Amino acid sequence: MSSKSASPIKATIWSFVERLSTEIMSFVIGVILARLLSPSDYGVIGLTTIFLVISNVFIDSGFSNALIRKVDRTEKDLSTAFYFNFVIGGISYILLFLFSNLIAVFFEEPLLVDLIRIVGLNVMLHSLCIVQNAILTSQLNIRLLTVINLSSQIPSGIVAIYLAYNGFGVYALAVQTVLCSVIRTIMLWVCVKWRPRERFDKQSFNYLWGFGSKLLLSSLIGQLVGNIHSFLIGKYIGKADLGYYSKGNSLSMHVSSITIGMVQKVGLPLLSQYQNDVELLKKQFQTMMNLLVLIIAPISAFFVYEAKDIVLFLWTDKWLDTVPMFQLIVCCVVLGPMGAMSLSLMSAMNRTDIILKIEVIKKTVFVIVIFYSFQYGIFGLLIGQIFNNIFAALVNMYPTKNLLKYSYVSQLIDVTRYIVFAYLVGLPWCYVVSTDFHLLNILIFFILYFSTYCLLLRIIKDELFLKYSAIFINGCKHKLFGK
Repeated sequence: MSSKSASPIKATIWSFVERLSTEIMSFVIGVILARLLSPSDYGVIGLTTIFLVISNVFIDSGFSNALIRKVDRTEKDLSTAFYFNFVIGGISYILLFLFSNLIAVFFEEPLLVDLIRIVGLNVMLHSLCIVQNAILTSQLNIRLLTVINLSSQIPSGIVAIYLAYNGFGVYALAVQTVLCSVIRTIMLWVCVKWRPRERFDKQSFNYLWGFGSKLLLSSLIGQLVGNIHSFLIGKYIGKADLGYYSKGNSLSMHVSSITIGMVQKVGLPLLSQYQNDVELLKKQFQTMMNLLVLIIAPISAFFVYEAKDIVLFLWTDKWLDTVPMFQLIVCCVVLGPMGAMSLSLMSAMNRTDIILKIEVIKKTVFVIVIFYSFQYGIFGLLIGQIFNNIFAALVNMYPTKNLLKYSYVSQLIDVTRYIVFAYLVGLPWCYVVSTDFHLLNILIFFILYFSTYCLLLRIIKDELFLKYSAIFINGCKHKLFGK
């Protein structure tokens, strides 16, 4: 295992490639499975996900970020993190196994007994490779992570499609998640030549826990509250409605995961390099934040405007009820990178105490809004979700004004201009593009919309757009012509 780190520029490029390729592959597999499975199948598997993501919070415990941030980490730090994660992973799986019957009774869904016990294996597998993943991330070796993620997604997706085609229903989705984790874990252990060589060290644990415990609490609060939607819909509204919601949320996550994944892979290790130089840190943070919003804002707007054509073309009319849900969810996608960047900044500056404080504030408001909006049904929940996402983004941005002397107003102006531009330029084309062919509508709107967006940024001479579009064009010329 080489300790040499990749350059920030290459890491950022590979992070984008990793997220884009992973999401495309996941998207293609999801399209095929959605045509073979029913909304109720996705609703049932969505219930298992609630308990899976909460278990994974305990396994990580913030140790991954602690290892990434610590530039002088030792073998004792790595081994201690591994032992702790492995033990917590084992305990989490045993609890899921034992309580699966009670969970199935509560949701009145017998299938959950076997499904939780199968999908729960992901918890153990996740605990085995957190250290290896942290090592590659800290080295900014996103290229290898890209290869590993794709190599695990493709075969597991093919198996899931085969099982779904042969009538295995929701079990196809369960096998897919477990097989993907198995392959990913094996590849990480093969590619990263690290093995635990030291004993559990109390001093290392105290450092890792001191940094990670606050992230654990904030992540736990976030996941508990973030899964309230699925919990309430699955318990009180219906499995099919949860399937529509899950599918719409999944489609929106394909959009947001590209940029948020980039932040998670590159944001913390890159910003950590400048943690002792506030001026340079501010410059890097500002550039990354604005660039992310410049990219994600038009993507979000495009999916809002073309939601119906996209859903009907990809999944057929049996998923038509997903359209309005997807539109409401995806319009908030643009806020994700803003919050993720702010959280990465606070982690890089070792201010996880702030993360915990603002998480408590956000989730307190979140719970109040959700339980008020729930009385208006699933669309009431979605409107409440939009409000909560806007509020969360604003709260996440607030500490930055003190940490970097980057005023709140300046942050809002920097990012909202791209959001306003993105949604305004698409509005006229909604009334122009209208044929009986969904794919044709998507392609025409895509060309007209993104051409208009880029033209507007060029007309107003947006510095960030001009700089990075020039870099992109020159890079393409170099690849094609060797100049």
